[in-house]
Amino acid sequence: MRLRGPFAILILAFASMMVFACGHAKDSLVLAGDGTRLSAEQIDKDPLALLPGGAVGVAYIDLQAAFASQVGPAALGLAASAVPLGADSNFDPRRDLSKAYVGFYSLQGVDAAAVFVGTFDPDAIRASVDRRAPTILGAPLTKLSYAGNDLYIAGGVGFVVVTKHTLIAGNETGIRRCLDRIRDKNIRRDIAEWMVQLVESPKASIVAAADLTSQAQIAGAAQQLPFVNGLKLARVLGNFEPPGINFAGALTYPDPSSAQQAGQSVQRIAQWTAYTSLLALIGIRPPIQDMQVRTEQNDVQFIIKVDAQGASGVFEALSKSMRSPGAAR
Repeated sequence: MRLRGPFAILILAFASMMVFACGHAKDSLVLAGDGTRLSAEQIDKDPLALLPGGAVGVAYIDLQAAFASQVGPAALGLAASAVPLGADSNFDPRRDLSKAYVGFYSLQGVDAAAVFVGTFDPDAIRASVDRRAPTILGAPLTKLSYAGNDLYIAGGVGFVVVTKHTLIAGNETGIRRCLDRIRDKNIRRDIAEWMVQLVESPKASIVAAADLTSQAQIAGAAQQLPFVNGLKLARVLGNFEPPGINFAGALTYPDPSSAQQAGQSVQRIAQWTAYTSLLALIGIRPPIQDMQVRTEQNDVQFIIKVDAQGASGVFEALSKSMRSPGAAR
């Protein structure tokens, strides 16, 4: 299954978000360019510093909040499909995953890097992978080597263990970019400051920020999603409170006229006939329960309440597609 377009961000943000981390107590498991190892403390203290610069967007999810919410069972099911580990790896996403930070570097195809924070059993994970134990995807992980480090890949998405509490995951290109930073001992924030400030917003279980100014690919998506036309910046905060998932945010356009047109397009999403009919065909209730939209100068501001049953249906459909024959290609 090859992901394209703006939905790749959402899919990858949930589907590849369910991975893990491991390492030694004092040193990381990955090598720097001079053959030494950075301390685990240096790597663990700032997940955002591990993400390469030039990100189109960043996202943060409090995974424990997701698992404890009304969409928790579906989120855990998706985690079980997305984490390509055997049953003997002593990995339980509900117990072991804490937070995820994701950087997106293209809207065409999937080009992303993620940093996962948690507490894991490094020996059991390593032994399971080395035994090429069957995974829930029906095939073992493939081990590759890059800069003296082991990368484990399944279906185009993989991971590398870095420390006991940090794991780098994503597609192979994204993982290598992060390893390059560790190799060069370049552990510093290269994400746009306004994105960092949004990610660090208090009391938000979900955060997403994107700068689409230079993304020509979004013009093609505007045929199906008119509000994407002219979109420059996107900022979203969310939580996992009833009725399921709640979002509040703003979309920024070049001028008030563009924002006004986009606002009207956003308001029509919940009533979009093709959208609701498609979900109905696969047995999913349309997830948008309520939407409030208003235009303020160049911004379209919105509040969206997502129904737990509808959101869970989307997660379950993604989980099923990941397990189907050929999905990993």
